[in-house]
Formats: sequence, structure tokens, C-alpha cells
Amino acid sequence: MSEEDTYLRAKLTEINGAIERLTQMLNRMIEVIAKITEVQEAQSDIALAVNANAERIEEILETVKNIKQAGPSAASSGPSISQKGAVSSHQAVLDTLETQIREGVIASDLAQKINDSADMLESKGASGGLIVKMQRWTRILRTYGRVDTISPSDLQKLRDDIKEWSREISKMR
Repeated sequence: MSEEDTYLRAKLTEINGAIERLTQMLNRMIEVIAKITEVQEAQSDIALAVNANAERIEEILETVKNIKQAGPSAASSGPSISQKGAVSSHQAVLDTLETQIREGVIASDLAQKINDSADMLESKGASGGLIVKMQRWTRILRTYGRVDTISPSDLQKLRDDIKEWSREISKMR
């Protein structure tokens, strides 16, 4: 073998190595682009879910406002049928909050929902302690950003408080 053949063979080996490295880099770039596409699709799905939840919250808020307008505003000395109905509507409000939590509603929307529920319960004559606890959660949830999800520890505490609120409303019956 001549010196030129050896030189050519070395250059071809070098070129082959460079082609392999380029192929590996292209494969990694394709993987990255595929991951970016997956993230964009997931982001679109999340945006759709957030919009659907926002629409559902608007419907619930409208229902709560209608309940607020239709319910009795003054309480009598003994529990009347209308008061028992109001207590049932209080329980429905708490059940709705629990559903919102299970569906992963964002913190700011849940804060608004709890605040509206507290206002409605207050106008229906619910206990002051219950209203204060609900308003406390409204303030806590407003510390989150506009689209932040609620931390698991706060979610668990909120679920526990909603159970306690439910017991308080049951006592009103």
C-alpha cells in the first residue's frame, strides 16, 4: 500500500466518523422536535380543559346567583321548610366546591367560587364562623397566581375544611 492510499483511507475513516456523528445529532434533533410537538399538544389539551372548566364555573356561578335570588332572605325563629330548603342549597354549594376541587380547577377560579358561595350562604343566614372560614380560604387561594394549580397539601386541607363545613350545615337542619 502506498502512502497516498493510507492517507485516503484515513481521510475516508475521518469522513465516515463525521457522518456518524452528524447522523446521531440529527436523530437527537428529531427526538427533541418530537418532544416539543408532544408538549405543544399537551399544552393545547390543557388550555381546552381550562376553558371548559371556566365555562362550567360560569354556569355554576349563574346557578348560585339564581339560588341567591330565589331563596328566602329572612330567617324565622324555628326551622321552617324554606330554611331546610336553604340548608339543602347550602349543602349543594359545598358539593359543587368539592366537585371543582376533584376536577382540578385553578386556584383563582376556586377562590372566586368560594367567595361567591360564602356571600350566598351569608345572605341565607349561615353561621358567622362558617363564613369566616370560607373567606379565609378565599384569601389563601388568592395568593396563588392566575393559572396556578393548588398545592396537594392545601388541597387536602381544603377538602377537610369542606367536610367540616358540610357537618356545620347539616347541624343547621
